[in-house]
Amino acid sequence: MSFAYLTILLVTIGCMVLCDWRWRLTFFHDARRAALISVCMVALFLAWDALGIITGSFYRGDTDYMVGVELAPEMPLEEPIFLFFLTYLTLNLTSAARMMLIDAPSSSTVRP
Repeated sequence: MSFAYLTILLVTIGCMVLCDWRWRLTFFHDARRAALISVCMVALFLAWDALGIITGSFYRGDTDYMVGVELAPEMPLEEPIFLFFLTYLTLNLTSAARMMLIDAPSSSTVRP
């Protein structure tokens, strides 16, 4: 059970890769830009987590579902993977919404 959370994160990221590939949403649309945004956002979130850990706001809970490896005190191995998941999900959703709005026919257009 110790790999359950990590496995779920990796499977859901894999599903997002399939959606990205199918509709060319982020990495399959512009890989360099998506990678730059992802790296910057994960770094920003990790800094935010570090600040939360330092102030005592964030702490690692005790659970059997995580691997148990800590990258830093109170920073589990799964945290940067989860932060990438959040970033990738947001990129995919905003790209899909933008595509739907651009490709949607205008309601004011009258067709004969």
